[in-house]
Amino acid sequence: MSASVTIRPAAPEDSVAIARLHRQEISWGLLSKLGEGFVEAFYATLIGSPYGFAFVTELEGQVVGFASGVVDWRPFYRFFMRRRWLLAPRVLASSLLRRRWMRLIETSRYTTMSSLPPAELVSIALAHEARGGGVGMELVHRVLNEFSARGITAVRVTAGRANERARRLYERAGFRLDSEMEIHPGEREPVYVITLPQS
Repeated sequence: MSASVTIRPAAPEDSVAIARLHRQEISWGLLSKLGEGFVEAFYATLIGSPYGFAFVTELEGQVVGFASGVVDWRPFYRFFMRRRWLLAPRVLASSLLRRRWMRLIETSRYTTMSSLPPAELVSIALAHEARGGGVGMELVHRVLNEFSARGITAVRVTAGRANERARRLYERAGFRLDSEMEIHPGEREPVYVITLPQS
């Protein structure tokens, strides 16, 4: 990792920069399509909750990367709804208008599947200037170490079939292909799982 790049735990106030990066680098994802305000609220709530966390990468004082994790989606969803319930009508209206409501339901089914570990590496993104030098791998290690510190024994992550860079990163980090799931009709995505060592 470059000496000029630093990684630190994210704070809720980093959510604006994280949301910007998420929408820039994961523009094809469902979360990005729910709007800037929702993405900011999602990350601020995740970081501020007992069920999630994130790390950010800084270059010359600017956030140029991040990775996030959730310990268990079910309690996090409840936590989110209690604190962000005013967002729900807007998101629902937007989803109905743009016919995204089925994808929301399908995604929620996947995230709460009992056949998979409840803990998930949710997202990772790096701006172009932060790529290379092992920054992505270091972010993955930070997330996995945080899971271990919280007593988590297994973690899942999903990557789009076409996202070869992400798949190679997860495999190098020790994730193993668990299954290919049709999260959305006609879209089979690889799901990886890693077992974490316990101290």
